[in-house]
Amino acid sequence: MIICCESYLPNSGNPYLCGDTFKPADLIALMDEAEVDLALTIPAPEASLPGWAPTDNAFLKDVIERHPRILGCCHVDISRGDSAVDEFQKTVTDWGFKGLKLSTSPSETVDKLAEASAGLRVPVTIHTNGSESIYPRISQLADDHPNLVIVMEHMGYRYHVNQALEITQKHPNIFLGSTVVASAEPTVVLDAIERVGVERMLFGSNAPWAIPRFGVEGIRRLKLGNEEESLVLGGNFQRIYGLEA
Repeated sequence: MIICCESYLPNSGNPYLCGDTFKPADLIALMDEAEVDLALTIPAPEASLPGWAPTDNAFLKDVIERHPRILGCCHVDISRGDSAVDEFQKTVTDWGFKGLKLSTSPSETVDKLAEASAGLRVPVTIHTNGSESIYPRISQLADDHPNLVIVMEHMGYRYHVNQALEITQKHPNIFLGSTVVASAEPTVVLDAIERVGVERMLFGSNAPWAIPRFGVEGIRRLKLGNEEESLVLGGNFQRIYGLEA
């Protein structure tokens, strides 16, 4: 089974990859092309480029009811305080969402979201590849919430991979998402596996901003062996997200 740990569902697509519009069926088509069985999917609440309309958790809820291969990953506005925490809990307990995209901004709301995620046994995904100042914050979150599972998208690629690996080695509750890295420089993924262990690596596509089949091919070209490849492409996700049979 192949499971993507990071994809997105905006109302508009990446014109360079999939045209000016993007619908749930387009995400399913990208998954089919890469033989991806399930994709943890995040609404795109902020337009990344002019003309890219936002989506929200309610929109995603309606999508996953029609497309069960799309798994919900909540995204909330932390400026809303306790109401953001309430919304996150509702997406899990009422709507069946499987994850939370968490900000690293130091705030009471972020800490409350981390605590709620740990209590609900819902992993959080954190974006990395920007400022190196976020890694101490991620490390602190892992320290403060030892039962919280953290998946670092992009594993610090491209300039902060070492910082990402260092805190992953330090904290057993931190995992790595190979998002984009497997497509661009798969040997970076191999080096990470050698340093932190294959059990800590998850496949991610970053669709529709990147092409899932390239990410899958990048993992397969590492020639990890059937058992280890299966862990990266889906087995580790099943374990930490509680999808094991």
